[in-house]
Amino acid sequence: MPKEIITWDLSDLYSDVNDPKIKTDMKDIEKLAQDFNKIVKGNINNPNLKPKQLEEWFKQHEDIHEKKFYLYLFSSLLYSTTSLNDEVKNLYSQVQEYNSKINEQTLFFHLELNTIPEEKYKELLASHELKNYKHDLEFNRQQKPHQLSEKEEQIILMKNITGKSGFIKLYNEIESGFTYEFEYEGETKTYTGSELFAFMYNKDKDVRYRALKTLVSEFERNELTFTHIYNNVIKDWGIENKRRNYANPISLRNVENEVSDKAVETLGKVTSESNPVVEKYYNLKKKILDLSQLRMSDLYAPVGEVNKKYSFEEGIELVKKANKQFKPEFATIVDEVYKRKHIDVTPRKGKQGGAFCSYGKQMKYPFVFVNFTNDIESVLTLAHELGHAIHHYYIQQTQTFTNVDSSLTVAEIASVFNEMIAFDYLMKQDLAKEDRISLLANHIEGNFSTSHRQNAFYHFESRIHELMKEKLPTGTDYKEIFVEEMQKMFGNSMTNIKEDYASYWSVVSHFIHVPFYVYAYNMSNLLVIALYQMYLEEGEEFVPKFTKLLSVGCSKTPAEMLEEVGIDLDDSNFWNKGISYLSSKVDELEELLS
Repeated sequence: MPKEIITWDLSDLYSDVNDPKIKTDMKDIEKLAQDFNKIVKGNINNPNLKPKQLEEWFKQHEDIHEKKFYLYLFSSLLYSTTSLNDEVKNLYSQVQEYNSKINEQTLFFHLELNTIPEEKYKELLASHELKNYKHDLEFNRQQKPHQLSEKEEQIILMKNITGKSGFIKLYNEIESGFTYEFEYEGETKTYTGSELFAFMYNKDKDVRYRALKTLVSEFERNELTFTHIYNNVIKDWGIENKRRNYANPISLRNVENEVSDKAVETLGKVTSESNPVVEKYYNLKKKILDLSQLRMSDLYAPVGEVNKKYSFEEGIELVKKANKQFKPEFATIVDEVYKRKHIDVTPRKGKQGGAFCSYGKQMKYPFVFVNFTNDIESVLTLAHELGHAIHHYYIQQTQTFTNVDSSLTVAEIASVFNEMIAFDYLMKQDLAKEDRISLLANHIEGNFSTSHRQNAFYHFESRIHELMKEKLPTGTDYKEIFVEEMQKMFGNSMTNIKEDYASYWSVVSHFIHVPFYVYAYNMSNLLVIALYQMYLEEGEEFVPKFTKLLSVGCSKTPAEMLEEVGIDLDDSNFWNKGISYLSSKVDELEELLS
């Protein structure tokens, strides 16, 4: 862990939690929203509506939500690092309520757009004035069968504050407050979850085992509470899903991601069928570590000497050098994010676990959140999140605020690609055979974690949502289904999954933060492997194609943007290319070992 606390500078947004500009902006945005509601509401379904007028209304709507987003961004970023501070908690709660209030004023806009007759809608879509909003209009039309009345949509917004959002907030506050007493080398210290998790990479199997048991212990103690939280969020998802006339619990997410049910089902099937590759690797790992059995606490056991420690600055430099070899501008973006102190680095009490990247202000630089613990995994995680930062930067330079987001199915393209760049950079160094084995094993495990493990999570999540239709799942149900899916993935390579890992289901917060998010990791990972193989084949010619992909945002569907590089998401043969790559890497490791 870094010796000093390295935190981010959020002054691009606001100076601190008591910045008077926060209240001023709230009043200004509320006035803009009220005026917009007063002038625009009831006037969209007008036979004489001109594209120029609708463009102006789109810009006003965009302006309101962009300014509101910066308020939310500041409060959520602050909350993610200081969730135990009462002033920060209060601001975060206030902004959540405020967001709902503003959304109530503007949600009529997309509802009324769908009252426009089809012929008029097509005329507007074809206009030059609305080219920046064409995909938003198309996407909104697809939502028409699932949209509710304005009053119903308002009730959902208000309900979520104390319902779904309230339960998620409770989970975050409980989890971020966890600290652990842990003895290492004769000394007992208090650790955060991220700091304790670093011991999962320790060479000593007993240390790893105690670290996992200690980490899971707090979640086991809170099993009743977390089961209640998960059940409420999942039940809420199911009720809303049904009310909006979606065929399956996952359909809402697939529509939002603009990916077909078939593509997701094909991806899951192809990945599950390749589980024997995972089993083969972990049996190899058991031999490498010379263990009679591999337990879940050995999942992250280091192979060889990848225990080299990196300072945060060394990690940044490594990522920059790797990026520079691919495209010098990538390294410049990383350097700017670093120099502007847009990275929160140090694990500490009150800071949430994990890692993420959030958009910054339009035309500026994103914010990166990591829990850096000085190991190779932290460096690759840093590369991953800085890949998101590069992606966000390009989107914000080329798209209006309406199009700055991206589908979850392609949201990981730049992040996983950047990890692969960093991995290849490391492998090209003058390394001993043992180091190559270590890095290759680390690379394989990272890919299995992003693909097969997330696929197992996806199947677990799907089964829980289906079970919710029949009964309220118990903590035992969660554990049993989670264990079954983990066993399918690892086959005979892992023991003690039930005894040591059953409660890990509640550690995975994606299940409640963003239901059915996890399959997007797998989709993006196998997608990036295919893109990376294209890069290796095409060389410099590939770089502008990839940069263009990073600039699209949500101005096109994933299928449209990927079609330009010859990719069909419904094709099982395409997904098998990614699986073949992973299988070849396991074979490569086996050869190195012999």
